[in-house]
Amino acid sequence: MIKSFLNQTKFKFIFFGIINTILTNLILQIGLLSLSTVLATFFSQTFNFLFGYYIYSTKVFRVGSFKLKFFLKYILLILFSWNASWLTIDYLFSYGISKNLTAVLIIPPFALFSYCIQKYFVFKN
Repeated sequence: MIKSFLNQTKFKFIFFGIINTILTNLILQIGLLSLSTVLATFFSQTFNFLFGYYIYSTKVFRVGSFKLKFFLKYILLILFSWNASWLTIDYLFSYGISKNLTAVLIIPPFALFSYCIQKYFVFKN
């Protein structure tokens, strides 16, 4: 029963997602200290793109070999996420909410969105 649970896509997405989120958010938090929001989110999303595509395509959704259509759809997801991230962070900052706090607060809804898009669009045949 436990082995079955550990093999489930949702568990793997959460497990690898936590690792990806910690590393990506670390890059973002450091970037927000000295870079513009656009650049900080760009660098963190670039890491997320490279690391995330590898992890999610091979470990979570088990795509197997490289497939250009999945890769291109993942690029669309990353571009959308990057723009949504910096726009949300700057928007809430205009109301006096810390950029670093906002970056942490948007993790859960962005993660849920990312899972749904990856499962039902990006890695769907």
